[in-house]
Amino acid sequence: MKTLIVSDVHSNLEAFQSVMDDAQRHGGFDEMWSLGDLVGYGPDPAAVIDLLRRRPHRAVAGNHDLAAVGELSLEHFNPIAAAANQWTATMLDDERREFLRAQPLKLEIEEFTLVHGSPRDPVWEYVTSPRAARASFNYFDTYRCLVGHSHLPFLCRMNDDGDIAFDTPRYGVPYDLRDERLIINPGGLGQPRDGDPRAAYAIYDSEAEALAHYRVEYDVSATQEKMRAHSLPDFLSERLSYGR
Repeated sequence: MKTLIVSDVHSNLEAFQSVMDDAQRHGGFDEMWSLGDLVGYGPDPAAVIDLLRRRPHRAVAGNHDLAAVGELSLEHFNPIAAAANQWTATMLDDERREFLRAQPLKLEIEEFTLVHGSPRDPVWEYVTSPRAARASFNYFDTYRCLVGHSHLPFLCRMNDDGDIAFDTPRYGVPYDLRDERLIINPGGLGQPRDGDPRAAYAIYDSEAEALAHYRVEYDVSATQEKMRAHSLPDFLSERLSYGR
């Protein structure tokens, strides 16, 4: 069984569709796991939700998802993110709001724990430092934990001495998952922040017990044009060109 793992789609329909098409070129997938923040920032929140729901999927909520349905105060966000979330809320009907509201903060699927931020704080904590990663390993019981939120793709492990290593994935190269506890981030699909504007994702192959990260180009200009048409903050559209 193959699983497409995505995070931080952020209402970017062009990037999401390109990822799904690219995943088909790499052998396809049977279901999707979404690590939160389907919405926020981008121009197509309703269409992104619908695209996920058309395929078998499991999902957790992210901070932007919660804010868009009134479960999280916009006071916690910077002004640009808050403005985008306010607009996003107006684009969702009751059915789509209920879909986002129904997503849990944490899921366990076989040997995977799925969260948006971290297993210690699924809503807000970024796993970007050795200190946060070390603490996170104490908050899940499965072999692997999948996280998003930082928009940075990585494989993170802790050795027997407690030392933490963050590895940048080799795109398209399967990583053997057997007998190792890991924290894995597939990267930001709809708003990368590692200097690479291509959409990021991962595919897990349960038969091979392997996971591979991928990047794919998408029509950035089309997304930017829609963002400008909806008067979303210029900074949010401009950053898509640079992956920052």
